[in-house]
Amino acid sequence: MRTDRLERWATVRHFRLAIALFEYGSVLHAARSLKVSQPTASKLLQDLEDAVEAKLFLRNRRGVTPTELGRDFVERSKMVLAQLDQVSQAIDAMGRGQTGRVAIGSILTGSSYLIPAAIARLSVSRPDIRIKIVEGVSGELLPRLISGELDFLVGRLSDIRSSAVIAQEALFSENAIIVARRGHTLEQNPNATLETLKREAWILPPVETTLRKQFDNIFYHENMDPPHATIEAVSFFNILWLLKKTDLLGILPQSIVTDLTYRNDLVRLPSFEPLILEQIGISRLADSELSPAAVALVDSIRSVMESNTEK
Repeated sequence: MRTDRLERWATVRHFRLAIALFEYGSVLHAARSLKVSQPTASKLLQDLEDAVEAKLFLRNRRGVTPTELGRDFVERSKMVLAQLDQVSQAIDAMGRGQTGRVAIGSILTGSSYLIPAAIARLSVSRPDIRIKIVEGVSGELLPRLISGELDFLVGRLSDIRSSAVIAQEALFSENAIIVARRGHTLEQNPNATLETLKREAWILPPVETTLRKQFDNIFYHENMDPPHATIEAVSFFNILWLLKKTDLLGILPQSIVTDLTYRNDLVRLPSFEPLILEQIGISRLADSELSPAAVALVDSIRSVMESNTEK
């Protein structure tokens, strides 16, 4: 491949086209998504493949299928566009003073009250900043952080190992407790045993999360199998709604139950000692600067933490 030809031919339009072809599997649908004609999309693809001197997509009756090189090109295209978007955001924020976009990943536990509280605080002084929150487990979010799709992650630092690529900042240590809706039959039973808890229906984080492993270990230490999860979820919206409206038990950060928004609906079951979780913090790429908007949100997160410490 002649890299000088690729530098002349590969533009933002080529990168976007490669991604669209991968997502839609059709030149026609990719063209429509980019608002260009099908002949234009075909010509862009031909120019790109001529530049790299290799096939990126194989044509067939059903559409197009990426080659191994094509898949790699699509992944790198996403990284290039994400980096260009960050540059654009930074320039826009510096030029207008207030605007900008932030995309953050929220790992289970770290998103309890910290992120919404920080966003609410930031919205007062920086109302034009647009924020995208992506919830999930570390295995899903880390690749999106590395590719540049996310500015930073908030969650357990142990879920994201610090390395030459990832820089981390500890914010606080969190406890996890068993919770139920107010009025649940176990609310007034401080002596409920693990055997009793095991028989209940549960909404729990996925088995691959650190919190779930710690929870299961409580039962393993007593030579018992842990309860099965009736529902597995990482979205706090779903978890909180189901806990408030059903007899499901769940395990959540202690800060949620003590928060004014939820403490009238949820109670801690007194028969269960809190799990001491590892540190919650921010993980981001070590070799890149955060955009001004992302820096403002991080500062707001720190301010929320300082306010809570003073109370």
